[in-house]
Amino acid sequence: MKKNKKLLIRGIPVLVVLVVALFFLLEETVVSGGKNYVVKNGSLDAVIESVGEVKGEKATEINIPMEMRDRDLRIWQVKIVDMVEEGKIVKKGDYIAQLDQTEISNRMRDRMQEKEKRDADLKNARIDSTVRLTQLREGITNSKLDLEYNKIDLEQSKYESEAYQRKTQMAYQKAEIQVEKKRRDYLLEQNRLKMQVQRHEKRLDWLNDLIDRYQKAIAATRVTTPEDGIVMFGTNWSGRKYSKDDEISTYRPLLATLPDMSTVISETYVKEIDISKISKGDSVNITIDALPNKSYTGEVVYIASIGEDHQGFDMKVFKVIVRFNESDDELKPGMTCSNHIVFEHYNDRPIIPLEAVYTDSLQRIVFLKHGGKITKQPVELGAENKGMTVVLEGLQEGDRILMHPPEDML
Repeated sequence: MKKNKKLLIRGIPVLVVLVVALFFLLEETVVSGGKNYVVKNGSLDAVIESVGEVKGEKATEINIPMEMRDRDLRIWQVKIVDMVEEGKIVKKGDYIAQLDQTEISNRMRDRMQEKEKRDADLKNARIDSTVRLTQLREGITNSKLDLEYNKIDLEQSKYESEAYQRKTQMAYQKAEIQVEKKRRDYLLEQNRLKMQVQRHEKRLDWLNDLIDRYQKAIAATRVTTPEDGIVMFGTNWSGRKYSKDDEISTYRPLLATLPDMSTVISETYVKEIDISKISKGDSVNITIDALPNKSYTGEVVYIASIGEDHQGFDMKVFKVIVRFNESDDELKPGMTCSNHIVFEHYNDRPIIPLEAVYTDSLQRIVFLKHGGKITKQPVELGAENKGMTVVLEGLQEGDRILMHPPEDML
């Protein structure tokens, strides 16, 4: 009996040690899925993620030919009736697209019909001018004869009475005035008819020139490449790439590009709520969907100053250009990429899980455990990334916080 009692007494300290060890073991749970989390200092990047498209920083543009963008032709949109596949490697002069000729041909036919009418009008105007001026010249000739008759009467009137002399003198003066009037009328009518003929001739010259431009525009509907490269087609107003049977506007004439991939960029769009966070020179980590085992670095080189509506977004977005720091042969134009724009970097700062942060009276708090006591601790947070956040004020390394606070403190 005494022996068993001694064993029991000796076993009590061991039991106490085991209980204490178990208690501390539970207290030291630090995994994010457990009850407690021990705050540790670390590094965290504040990142904005956006999807972009790989492009060459420099590219040769292939626009709707200038012959078709002539405003006198009144061609505002043209249909793409055929095109090569995007990404095709082409040589200088190779065919890439055929644009519809129908509207151009119809307009040219209308102008040709107008030209025929103008030709007839010009011939009629010239005939009318000849007839009218002939009549006026005959009138001048008759007036001159009348003047000569009156001159003879005036010369013979010296043998008559003074009243008769006065009468013949007035008749002669009237005949002189009539001759001058006929001459003036002739000159005025000659100028008028000349201008009328010139208007017809000018309109005909314009029509002939316009028909010639229509013919050149029809010839230009077959689009070829100005140099070697990889064909990347342009986009319409909604941001969708052109395809066969699409309409392309002469006010937005970019049909395709031949990108120079020696310097690579990513063209992306950032929401207006995030655009103020980033600046030129911010570093960017870039991953390519088609190259899952590779990553690239770059930096922001351009931020648009004006927002725009863009397909796939429910708010205004700003165009952002990211330049790759390196390039290789695996990067192809048109590849989809993810841009992780680092707008702020924290070093040696307390890092905690976002799920351990709560809101109380419009302030962010955590439940701090010190010893056996649990208190609400206000915290000021910085950037977030992948479920973690930086603590700017309120915690320090080694503090213990609860992942799930007691129900009576919520």
